[in-house]
Amino acid sequence: MDQEDKTEQQTEATEETTPAETTAGPAETGKPKKKTGMTPLILLAVFVVVAVMTIVQMNKGNASGGCYVVPRSAFGQAPQQQWIEADTAPEADYLASFSLSVPEQPSAKYTAAHYWVYTSQIYEIRYANSNDEEGLRITKGNVCGNPVYDVDQKYKSTNIIDIDGKEVTEYGDETTVSIATWVDGDYSYCIGAWNDPLTKETMDALIAQVK
Repeated sequence: MDQEDKTEQQTEATEETTPAETTAGPAETGKPKKKTGMTPLILLAVFVVVAVMTIVQMNKGNASGGCYVVPRSAFGQAPQQQWIEADTAPEADYLASFSLSVPEQPSAKYTAAHYWVYTSQIYEIRYANSNDEEGLRITKGNVCGNPVYDVDQKYKSTNIIDIDGKEVTEYGDETTVSIATWVDGDYSYCIGAWNDPLTKETMDALIAQVK
């Protein structure tokens, strides 16, 4: 075998052992695809729902219907409940969002009127004497037909009577009345004379004038 034949054989052998070149291009380094994020839209939707629920809960005590005992947000959190003292009856009317009509002089002994409002739900006038000792309290509340105050103390007598079509519960003894409670329409009422009970006649006359 001459030199030229040997060279051709070596060339063919080399070609057989050389790995075939791939025609495919270099592998693409995959970049993460940009996600069309829904998170901002979801958060916005949640915010709108919470806001609407909060407004609905907070407006349950307005004149358009319903009432509330304790206003709550959509998360179940209650705003701060507190008593606010007003200087005048018109200011108390504004704070309570409703009015309380009482006689000009409900007591000859307790003549100093102090106006108090509790979170747009309860409107109360506390009457004190010259020594600033409270002896009479007249209260009106928008509390879903529930009593403004629970009567926990035991009294000798508990009587249910009718005064101008209102069913009134009076607590006291045989001759005097310490507490009277009733419901008239959307509002609950309470007259308290704990420290100085009223005669039944005086209490009944006062009840007829409170609105």
